[in-house]
Amino acid sequence: MTVLWAVRRWSRAGPFEDYVEAVRFQEGHIAFMPTLWRTLSSAFSVATGAAIGREGSMIQFATAVTSWVGKRSPLPAIPLSRQVAYGAAAAVGAAYQAPIAGVFFAAEIVLGEWVWAEVPRLALASVAGWLTSRTLLTSGPLFPVPEVFRLSPEMLWAILLAILLGVAAPLYHLMLRSFRFARRLPFALLWAGLTVGALSLVRPAVWGNGDLALIETLKTTPGIWSITCLLILRLAATALCVGAGTVGGVFTPTLFAGAAAGLIAGHLLHVAQPALFAVIGVSVFLSAVTHAPWMSTFMAVELTGQWHLFPYLLAGNVLSWKVSRSLSSRSLYAIATVEPAG
Repeated sequence: MTVLWAVRRWSRAGPFEDYVEAVRFQEGHIAFMPTLWRTLSSAFSVATGAAIGREGSMIQFATAVTSWVGKRSPLPAIPLSRQVAYGAAAAVGAAYQAPIAGVFFAAEIVLGEWVWAEVPRLALASVAGWLTSRTLLTSGPLFPVPEVFRLSPEMLWAILLAILLGVAAPLYHLMLRSFRFARRLPFALLWAGLTVGALSLVRPAVWGNGDLALIETLKTTPGIWSITCLLILRLAATALCVGAGTVGGVFTPTLFAGAAAGLIAGHLLHVAQPALFAVIGVSVFLSAVTHAPWMSTFMAVELTGQWHLFPYLLAGNVLSWKVSRSLSSRSLYAIATVEPAG
């Protein structure tokens, strides 16, 4: 809050451009200083446990750096907008250790189209980001699922789950937008932080971007009442943080929401492997809210290591995407917090 207030009062950094909008409408031009200040604000939010995704600011910062370098690059033959898309692919590959998903993220979400000629460069950028992350941090799936899933007729219930989560996606968008009134409150970010802190006293997994909650959901498969309580608390915390103008993204919180919904469905249906439905939930809900079925499929299998589920997840993702798209053309990246509250 202090960082944003200081920037508004004294900085002449200029307007902020979201990287998706910059690629599609601004020819890849992203002002560096506004992104730098927002990234600093996001770092404070993440450090204090805000229920917001840190990866959104990481991708934004990476694309702003790419834009800054691209404007000064001796390679004018490559349009700046394409260079920024390569930066987004590299950032996703690094942040999630998902190089293939990084390629499809840049194609389906950032560029908004599939251009075969861009695939080699997108792949090169994404793999470079992935290798850098593996070298500096750790290797392997971020959310490995130790269970070996057996395919059975119970998986037919996944069709119903994909339809239901496709219907839920527009409601999820609405929920994230419904708390925007909070940014008009005095010291909105302070109240959001205090609320998240209070909710985390009930369930510590409310704290942070949702990675701990996602690990808990996929690895320990908590009971239905436990996971339902955590889902409700985290949805409220994330919506309030977004509404108050906390700088960050909602990608990882969305992954958790899908996993929790899938696990709840698995418990209600009394399936033999509820964790399987948690993985399906991650994939189909992400597809429904982003309108990017291929990216969501690769993201789910690269995050969990469950590659044998790929064809089944892709089928479910296409279904949930079609259902969501028929209800609303708005995707997750149409609700970016452009002007956070002070």
